[in-house]
Amino acid sequence: MVENIKQIIAEASRELFNSNGYQKVTMRQIADRCGISVGNLTYHYPHKEDLLMLEHDGILNAFLDDVLTNRPELTGLKGYFTVECAFLYRILNDPPVAALYADVINVPSLRKRYHDAHYRLYLHFCPEAGGTREAWISTLAMSALEYEYADVGILAETPQLMEDIFRAKLLFEGRNPEEYGALIHEAVEAGTALAKQLNHVY
Repeated sequence: MVENIKQIIAEASRELFNSNGYQKVTMRQIADRCGISVGNLTYHYPHKEDLLMLEHDGILNAFLDDVLTNRPELTGLKGYFTVECAFLYRILNDPPVAALYADVINVPSLRKRYHDAHYRLYLHFCPEAGGTREAWISTLAMSALEYEYADVGILAETPQLMEDIFRAKLLFEGRNPEEYGALIHEAVEAGTALAKQLNHVY
């Protein structure tokens, strides 16, 4: 029963965010759409940003689950870059989702949650990097490049820009990106194909 209510809330909030924009939607509107009280809504999701991150998490986890289940060859950095590429391609080529992404990166608390989620994804594929300052900083740097490229509308234009973002992450970790050129290129190709294959997710 609880899971059913949470699903109803998730679907209602997604519809409202997509049609009206995150900033214009209130918790009262979401509760009314679901036919529940605001108190019931906040019991399940205390803050509006929790609902916006559901969309982010749903897309990211769908690609992660597919890679872990169906693509055992995609491990380590290659697996990580593949999932990141699929995620970016998906959100930037779906206008309503792209608009919500813009909301995420322009709300400081949401941006922090975005960083945390992508850092956890990195550690899932590369647990040996855990606890290092370089791993966290490189995740921040990669996200910052994503934001800037997306903000000016050029990230979705070419896979080369995604490759540049991944190279930048390696630079911030103190690695030589030239040593990973083939791996990055293959991951971007795999991630783009995965995004097109699962373009219906979430």
